[in-house]
Amino acid sequence: MIASLALALLGAAAMPLPAGDTPSGPDIASCVVDNDMSDVRALLRTLPGSEAEARVTKKVLIFYGGCSDNKAVAGGLAWRERAEIAEAAAIAAIAHGGADIGAAVQQAGWALALPAGAKPPADYDASSVGMRMLGECVVRANPQGALGLMKADRGSTAEAAAITALSGNFASCLTAGQTLKVKRQDLRLVVAEPLYHALSR
Repeated sequence: MIASLALALLGAAAMPLPAGDTPSGPDIASCVVDNDMSDVRALLRTLPGSEAEARVTKKVLIFYGGCSDNKAVAGGLAWRERAEIAEAAAIAAIAHGGADIGAAVQQAGWALALPAGAKPPADYDASSVGMRMLGECVVRANPQGALGLMKADRGSTAEAAAITALSGNFASCLTAGQTLKVKRQDLRLVVAEPLYHALSR
């Protein structure tokens, strides 16, 4: 069963990331995509929380550490880290003239399909899969709006406007009793992986 999600848009507007010498998550993700796209593609084909994800993550983390001030990193990727990598991959797909998003979401094959008999937590992470399915619903409901959000710069007025325009879609994609707690500026991460898959078809 997909984990419950809560809709609570925190903050009135998206805020820019603080400046500093330490690379931000999005900067690290962009660096990983620039240097290791083959493993990024493999990672985004895996089910979040699966053994397959863990295997590919070991390769991705080599570049993740290199892109993060050459730090040694091990373990797994949290939902946010994977979503930031998916965001960078989606932005790269947009830059390279990805598929027409309106047509792409009408086709089969881009949305997540859980393997028969797969059960959490042994086979996948229910919370991450729940976020992915929520993002798919939003992208399907408003593909141009989701694309506009991904194209907008973080912290920009365009991002704030895109988030406001998509708020109703996020709300309608939650079933009764479900809740989603996420900062406004992080809503782009919810649609990032579904958009990547649709644009990459």
